Amino acid sequence: MAGKQKRSERTVERLVVAAAEQFAQHGYVRATLADISQHAGVTKGALFFHFSTKDVVAMAVQERGREVMERAVLQLEATGATYLQLVVDLTYELGRLLRENVFVRASVRIAREREPGDAGGIVVGRALPADDGTADFYGQWLGRLGGLLDQARRAGELGHTVAESSARTPVAAAVSGLETLTWLGVPADECETWLADLWELTLPALASEDGLRAVRTTAPSVL
Repeated sequence: MAGKQKRSERTVERLVVAAAEQFAQHGYVRATLADISQHAGVTKGALFFHFSTKDVVAMAVQERGREVMERAVLQLEATGATYLQLVVDLTYELGRLLRENVFVRASVRIAREREPGDAGGIVVGRALPADDGTADFYGQWLGRLGGLLDQARRAGELGHTVAESSARTPVAAAVSGLETLTWLGVPADECETWLADLWELTLPALASEDGLRAVRTTAPSVL
């Protein structure tokens, strides 16, 4: 029984990885279940045993993308940085993951290509669940960054007069801008220069005096 369960887990892993690779390379619309099963080296019957539709596979891929993000947050939190610094550093980590992580890249394609009613939405940094109960790439990242901004406000790192929507504006710009620059093939160093400029311009208008003194706008060394 244990051996059978292990084989089943390995099959699921191969299918999820294959789906992420197909979505990232060909897009959510063009990738088919036949492509995924062939790429994974398993039968279509085995695929349908674990995933009944392409949407169900997409949910599994997006969940893996969310787990990647949460691991990045935990790694950055271990540095003891302020909440506002975590916001800045997580945007740099997003840039790296968009270039290097297949689950994050696939999540972008899924979010971009699914029908508007199928995908989770965004209310300026707050994640809205999709019809299937999940938040898509944009909802996941903007929701997580928005939550860190809320913590930064409670910690006194944001200016008292800064509106909630104003604080979330540069975060939304960072996420959408990085996704676009990566899609266009802009080199990593140019993306980081753009991001540093964005934070240099916007942080003085958002942070309290103490909060601003504690923030580095360049990429963290832990990445």
